[in-house]
Amino acid sequence: MALAAASEAPGLAYQVHDVTQMPFPGGAADLIHARLLLSHLADAESVVVSWWAQLRPGGRLLLDEVESIRSEDPAFEMYLSLVRQLLASRGQQLEIGPRIERATRVAQRVHCELRELTLPPARAAEMFAPNLAEFRTQAAIRAQAREDVLDELAAGLRLRVQGKSGAPVTWCMRQLAIEA
Repeated sequence: MALAAASEAPGLAYQVHDVTQMPFPGGAADLIHARLLLSHLADAESVVVSWWAQLRPGGRLLLDEVESIRSEDPAFEMYLSLVRQLLASRGQQLEIGPRIERATRVAQRVHCELRELTLPPARAAEMFAPNLAEFRTQAAIRAQAREDVLDELAAGLRLRVQGKSGAPVTWCMRQLAIEA
């Protein structure tokens, strides 16, 4: 369903809101879903606990976050190292799944599972390459990688996009469903 069509569905509403600020503007929720978001929050555990508190009785909190990412490819390993350093400089963590799993042990979990997704090098490189322009503007990245190193990484990712080199990248995702 397209966003425009979904916004016209009875009982469904969208609002722009800072996910770290409570309460939610619409009041208690039947469903809260976050995917690949918690890695970008400094105090992810507290946010999850506050979201859980925002659920109506019987409501569900669905989380799908990175448990781990691995590859034997040197370009992907370099890229992921830079991402980890950038997030750490902001008090954040790429592989947030284990922390979220620990933080929700006291909750009424109805689902907790690890799922793997392996992408071929070309597809992973297509996902990673656009971030390099932003990397070049970040002080935390500039402190770790010179311009020529970033140029070399960009060239390596281009080769992988073209299918000329590389090893797959495997994401292990932590999937959690919590009921209020």
